[in-house]
Amino acid sequence: MEARDPDKPKCTGKRSNGTPCSKWPMKGQTVCRNHGGASPQAKAAAERRIQSVDAERAVITFGLPREVDPRDALLEEVYRSAGAVDWLSAQVRALSSDEVTWGKAEESADDVKYKAGVNVWVQLHQQERAHLVRVAKEAINAGIEERRVRLAEQQGAMLAGVIKNILGDLDLSADQQARVGEIVPRHLRSVA
Repeated sequence: MEARDPDKPKCTGKRSNGTPCSKWPMKGQTVCRNHGGASPQAKAAAERRIQSVDAERAVITFGLPREVDPRDALLEEVYRSAGAVDWLSAQVRALSSDEVTWGKAEESADDVKYKAGVNVWVQLHQQERAHLVRVAKEAINAGIEERRVRLAEQQGAMLAGVIKNILGDLDLSADQQARVGEIVPRHLRSVA
């Protein structure tokens, strides 16, 4: 038997005299067995809630606070969401066609009942795809890609200046200086 959390709320049901019920709610529910927790629909709803929480825990990992430029954070969220969409896509692809819209609704010791309903992995996949579209749109609106292009151009200009200074300090012969325009760009293109 699992230990009960003393801070966890008790059953939300009321006794016949109107006082609050003092029993613990059933797992994944807000009511005890006596106040409807044992009904098939309550058990099915609890199972969906539990599956949803389990699936969300599998997708989301929390980190510690850190300083970050808002533009970098937005771009990281685009990448993170794209990764989550890829992972959830694999989960959805692994489902059989029946599992996408049909699943366990209730299970007892001697019987399992199934019913139609969108699988929790499909629901999370749809939600994450919508989130990816939103953050990608925000990144575009914030000019993230233009900023990345400007940074790349600035880095390229700095690199060109460094190469020019190095070549100037080498006291190259006229023949070597003539080959600089051919050799340096070829090597730079090889790493681009």
